Amino acid sequence: MIKLLSLSLILLCVVGCTTQSTRYKWGNYSDGLYHYYQEPAEHSKIRARLVTHIENLEKQEAVVPPGLYAEVGTYFLEAGDSTSAVIYYQKEYEAWPESRDFMSALITNLQGRTNSGP
Repeated sequence: MIKLLSLSLILLCVVGCTTQSTRYKWGNYSDGLYHYYQEPAEHSKIRARLVTHIENLEKQEAVVPPGLYAEVGTYFLEAGDSTSAVIYYQKEYEAWPESRDFMSALITNLQGRTNSGP
């Protein structure tokens, strides 16, 4: 009886570990992030893949993982496209209340730079 109970407990633990799923669909974010920093020539391709991933999540009405909008916004900002950066920062602001203070500061700063000119 004890052997059967032990075997059942072990099987339950193994099955429980193998059926875990993640809460968010990150796509290949971590690989892309690694390549983004390792291969500067690939920045536009990596950014485009992330944008496509976000668009697909939005079409599926799935939750975009926290920070992903902001990350893409930063990629656009690094490429010199502050207008697109603000759009993604606003999406992060709307999707994740925890990031509102930081996103608000970034948006205000970027809009101030755009409005004041060079």
